[in-house]
Amino acid sequence: MILTNKRLNKTEVDHTFVKMASGRYLIFGFLFTLGFSLSAQPPTVHSSNIVISNVYCHYFNVSWTSGNGQKRVVFAREGSAVNVTPSYNQSYNANDSFGKGTIVGSDVYTVFNGTGNSFKIQNLKKNTTYYLAIFEFNANSGVYEYYTASGYATASQLTENITPNFTIDDTYQCLADNSFSFTNSSSNSRGESMTYSWDFGDKKSSTATDPVHVYTEGAIFKVVLTASSPGCKAPVTIQDTVGVPFITYFELDQSISGNDSQQCFTNNRFNLVNKFKVPPPIYGTWDRTKNKWSTTQGHSGTAADFDFIANNYGKITVKLIQSRQVSKGGEYCVDSFQRDFYVLPPPLKNVDVDFSDTLLCLNAGGFTFSHNGTDIAKTTWYFGDGSSSNQNPVTHDYASVGKYNVQLKVVDNYGCRDSMSDSVALVTTPNNFFTGLNGIYCINDPIVQLKPNLHGGTFKGGSVNATDSTFNPNAVGSYTVQYIYTLGNCIDTFTATTEVKDRPKVYLGKDTVICSGTTIPLDANTGAGGFTYLWNNGSTDSTLDANSGGIYWVKISNGFCTGGDTISIRNVVLPSVDLGNDTTICGGQKIHVKLKADAGTISWNDGSTEFERDLTESGFYQVTFNHPCGIVTDSVTIDILPYACEMFVPNIFSPNGDILNEFFRPLGFFKFTDMLIFDEYGMQLFYTDDLQKGWDGTYQDKKCQQGMYYYMIRYELPEGGSYVKKVAKGSVYLIQ
Repeated sequence: MILTNKRLNKTEVDHTFVKMASGRYLIFGFLFTLGFSLSAQPPTVHSSNIVISNVYCHYFNVSWTSGNGQKRVVFAREGSAVNVTPSYNQSYNANDSFGKGTIVGSDVYTVFNGTGNSFKIQNLKKNTTYYLAIFEFNANSGVYEYYTASGYATASQLTENITPNFTIDDTYQCLADNSFSFTNSSSNSRGESMTYSWDFGDKKSSTATDPVHVYTEGAIFKVVLTASSPGCKAPVTIQDTVGVPFITYFELDQSISGNDSQQCFTNNRFNLVNKFKVPPPIYGTWDRTKNKWSTTQGHSGTAADFDFIANNYGKITVKLIQSRQVSKGGEYCVDSFQRDFYVLPPPLKNVDVDFSDTLLCLNAGGFTFSHNGTDIAKTTWYFGDGSSSNQNPVTHDYASVGKYNVQLKVVDNYGCRDSMSDSVALVTTPNNFFTGLNGIYCINDPIVQLKPNLHGGTFKGGSVNATDSTFNPNAVGSYTVQYIYTLGNCIDTFTATTEVKDRPKVYLGKDTVICSGTTIPLDANTGAGGFTYLWNNGSTDSTLDANSGGIYWVKISNGFCTGGDTISIRNVVLPSVDLGNDTTICGGQKIHVKLKADAGTISWNDGSTEFERDLTESGFYQVTFNHPCGIVTDSVTIDILPYACEMFVPNIFSPNGDILNEFFRPLGFFKFTDMLIFDEYGMQLFYTDDLQKGWDGTYQDKKCQQGMYYYMIRYELPEGGSYVKKVAKGSVYLIQ
């Protein structure tokens, strides 16, 4: 007998081996004691009905119906179907974290090995398809038999997707006032609610959906958004930049003598040195800058340093704006610094320098020179004839006729210098004067014509018209009038004075009214003595009783100037008012009221102040005249019906016992008088003065024939506050 290592299948074993009661086996009729163990046999039924559930970005659950194997192994592959099967007697270590179990082939991993029928596969990529294959196997005595025949269970699943994304409103901003707004546009394929984690790159974070962040330092920051939903998480990174400007500062160049923050206007010059500090660059060696100098007097410059000459005195503000660009194509970040400097005014700028005259005639006395400066440390007058003086004021007399150039030089308390010059002249004296000016005038007296002795000169002074040589006394006060005459180089001035006095003031009051039989006292008394009075009726008293209408005037005089006033007094009569009798009017009508008065005011009990108005609502109306001569009043009660007054007459009726249209009578809102019915021949068939008793279509208790009949109805309607009689005539058709 020959024994081989050939493996026998279960059927072969069943037919070949017969176990004896002794525990020995009979093989082909030979009795042997079995001294070896048989290997395991593979299963014969595959797993089936794979169900995938709870699918997320990084894991999903797998369950199935097991076959008849003792255990089963699950292979998984990313991106394409499983292309390998387990090998005989090969053990596979499984790990439900994809990529960590035994690798089969080049990219197939063992994700399950056991007796169960479900597990959760993890460590997956989002939005990726994974393929599964399940193989049944038996394992006895350390031998693994796999069932790899065709038809083994397979499945595939696309994992869920989460897409983190966001935008930044401005990815390049300057440090000053920076504010980055982040707009979240993340999404996931399941439509699940999401949570967010922001890392702004400066050790600051946020969990808001759309955060706003302010950086406190300049740099390039990588902003990371991590979006999460159940079973899904994914990050995205976008870069933003915060630029830091220069630290701008400047100061005066101390190496230049006299370069102070306060300088004299004459020969001033300010020299400024740029002392800015440069922050560390953000983009390597890229760092661009611009300088912009300006002053409040219009100076400008773009160099690093700056100097200027002030063209006016006072405070001058210098400003340096520096713009730094730390990213090619990015915006310029700006810093600025400004400082005030001062330019002192010329010492004589706000000083009045006075020459008593610029031209005098010989032997007219000396010239007086002065200035009113208060901060002047030194004054020097140069008179143009070789002499000078440090006094102020100073009078100088020239010895001979001629023109002299006078110069003033000063030094103020700050050491600033200034000068000015003018000329004076000395000539022979002309005979200069004028006439026509009185010593006293009353205000608004006629204009005065002035008459000079020498023609060709010029008049000067208050209220003087130099063009026509007149004086106008139109304002109270004292006046000095000069006539300046020039003869060659001699300018001579003749001076006269006058006074314009005010006129006496009197006020009789506002124009007013007077009632018949009354008197109004008019008083022109000023309260002071020495005045005379004259009224329009010739009275010379200070008061007058006015007892009639007219124009009243009074003139009052203080012996030199005269004043006066006028008042208009109008006669008025107490008006009468009559609103009429109480009345009733139809709806839609109105009562028009028009009242007249020559003075005073009117008031109604409903608040109206109109003299003419329409009364359109029911109620009690009272009007009152407040008149200078008394108070009059009247009232009226108006009842306005809520409907329009009218009468309606039917043109057909049928007294046939059906309770409809049994009687003929008029309808509406009116005051009924009586009604008559006639036949076509004019014979009266019916009469009533009771509106409720209509015609029943009978005559002498007998029914009238069907046909046309005629009526006459007399009635009244309210109009204009009383009832107006009216008559209606027509025909009505009787139906039996």
